[in-house]
Amino acid sequence: MATEPVSLFAQEINPGLVIEVLKKLNAKFKVTGTDDAWSEIEVTTGGWLKKKRLKITHDPAYYSGQAWEDQMAGMRGYFARFPHAPAQARILALTEKFGFALGTICEPGAEADDERYEVISVIAEALDAVWFTPSSMRDSNGRVLYGEDLSASDPQAKWPKYTPITAPSGAGNNNALKLKQRVFSELTALGFQPANSLPLPDLGITLRDKQELCKRLMALQAVFAWAAMPVRLADTAQLQGYIERNDLRAAMTESELALIDLPRQESQALHDQTVGWRLENMWALAWIVGFAQVPTLDASQISDEVIEAMLFDFLPAWDGNLADFAAGASLRAAGEVIFMEYKFYCAHNAVRSAQMGGMTVPKDFDPIAHGGAVHERRHSFTWALAPGDDWDDTDLST
Repeated sequence: MATEPVSLFAQEINPGLVIEVLKKLNAKFKVTGTDDAWSEIEVTTGGWLKKKRLKITHDPAYYSGQAWEDQMAGMRGYFARFPHAPAQARILALTEKFGFALGTICEPGAEADDERYEVISVIAEALDAVWFTPSSMRDSNGRVLYGEDLSASDPQAKWPKYTPITAPSGAGNNNALKLKQRVFSELTALGFQPANSLPLPDLGITLRDKQELCKRLMALQAVFAWAAMPVRLADTAQLQGYIERNDLRAAMTESELALIDLPRQESQALHDQTVGWRLENMWALAWIVGFAQVPTLDASQISDEVIEAMLFDFLPAWDGNLADFAAGASLRAAGEVIFMEYKFYCAHNAVRSAQMGGMTVPKDFDPIAHGGAVHERRHSFTWALAPGDDWDDTDLST
């Protein structure tokens, strides 16, 4: 085992667990601070003639705010200079998951098979942490996952449970890489900065059936109309007939069913200020089935112009039916939808980073209000490419 300095990185913030581990080990240690908010722990090993000390340091300011984002970006840049290998992509992606860090100092310096490494390993296992050293990233037991010397990688090394799945490298991913590069180029021009380690898009996924897409779109249309449209634009009896005739309840979520089961006046009083987000969902779905206006990432929510064109020119009137609407819809190619989904997925990643304090979105972009529009449009794109998944179970992780 190398005798390099070691820092621990994990996903979950849990300084108290370190104390619990040391108590279970019956270790000799003293704490500076409280069990849940300490700044240093000094562990003593060895006999009185040959005492060794392991200092474990903890600073919450280190792993919060923009400084942490900069630190992780620096770590990615550091490992990006190491030799190319499949494990490199996993390490770069893993850094996006880190949220907790501990430093370690050995006095005197540690040697190979030093007992203090055993203490570090037990703590790392409990935290599901990795070791970061100047030459490598190691698993919780100090086995090399990836480093500057590829021959030192240990096939027995275990990745943390939260390690993202990354696509294997090879000629088969050339098209996916080109798509990612195109998306990142467009997003950078707009002012978005998604994480470089995001996985490549899956170009083999399939698009839902056109009728299913149209039915969900019409269901959202009905939900929005019930809770927000004036009766003069959507007569209650006509709207109820539209829902029943096209079996739209089957395409609604439980919360949407609860909304339309309320008396209309009550539903509008409760939901007219929030149901507008359904328009963002609708825009992406409408585009997939042929609506001309392309969903954008501008620093704004859906415009009145797009709303009017979608609701009154593109979607069926209240006497319309699903069969006719689906028959006349011009479904976009799966490749077009995959590109848009990946674009919004990457933008959503930048939005999430901005919501946590990162400088990853355009200057005039509100991470909450405008970020919500990105979230909702992305929801529809991702759902459209996940046949069999319920709307509320759509994977919107970034």
